[in-house]
Amino acid sequence: MLKIGSVCFSNPLISAPLAGISDFPFRELARYFGVSLTYSEMISSAGICAENDKSKNFTFVKGEHPISAQIFGRDPDMIAYAAQYFEDQGADIIDINFGCPVKKVSKQGSGSALQRDINRSKEVITTVRKAISIPLTIKCRLGWNPAEENYLEMARIAEGEGVDAFCLHPRYAVQMFKGVSYWSKFHDLKPILSIPIIGSGDIKTSEEISFHLNEYPVDFIMLGRGLMSNPWIISDYLKKEHPPLLETILMHYDLMLQYFDNELLVSTRFRKFIGKYVKGLSNASELRVLGNELTCRDDLLELFAKINV
Repeated sequence: MLKIGSVCFSNPLISAPLAGISDFPFRELARYFGVSLTYSEMISSAGICAENDKSKNFTFVKGEHPISAQIFGRDPDMIAYAAQYFEDQGADIIDINFGCPVKKVSKQGSGSALQRDINRSKEVITTVRKAISIPLTIKCRLGWNPAEENYLEMARIAEGEGVDAFCLHPRYAVQMFKGVSYWSKFHDLKPILSIPIIGSGDIKTSEEISFHLNEYPVDFIMLGRGLMSNPWIISDYLKKEHPPLLETILMHYDLMLQYFDNELLVSTRFRKFIGKYVKGLSNASELRVLGNELTCRDDLLELFAKINV
């Protein structure tokens, strides 16, 4: 039985925290296809403390379990406050982000910039661990750059301070999402940890899920950008039937419409998904243009008539 702390899972597949993507409808779609754990979008601890972060993206729906709330920040007490808040809201797991390389996050000293400061990172982990009773995980990179590689030190600190699972995206912060990911680093990580290891990065097919689980010493696979364009990799890996492309697109749109209850808002937000869903089709360029003009559900149905599958 796969476990993170006291939380049990039926399979090793996790949907990643994706900014602007991992709202409730996307998480619901991922659960429908079969992931065993979903993450919220990355949530600002400062926003929670200031009580000015009212977005429904950061709320959980009753019965949405298991769910992990991922928090970013720099101040240990503020991150702990946000962690307590989301535990009270019903989160099953709290995750601290040490890996986001995006400039608007790192320039605040958060995300991958926080990982550069080992002493503060330890203080954050210790403070949050004392503040909550539910499982705690952290998500890291290899380090800021090869000269500042510190993921093994982060892992030792994490387990020593009571973290329940360690997630690694095996790139350096300076790489952003480009270049190679160094999955071989997991072979160095495994011997020093007894807690579960989550591997993240560059998984785009069900075959790659199987390969990485078999080739590297990881307990879970976190699916991120690949899941946006191909949610079927989950059901393919689990050997479950799944709806075809058009039905999946409409299911996703209708989940958003049911949740946000605003057709124009949903259509605008859904435009970024169209390009992902139609990637690889013979007329993908035309479909992306039409997708960027989406204003209502009828527009989506008209677009369906032009999809060649």
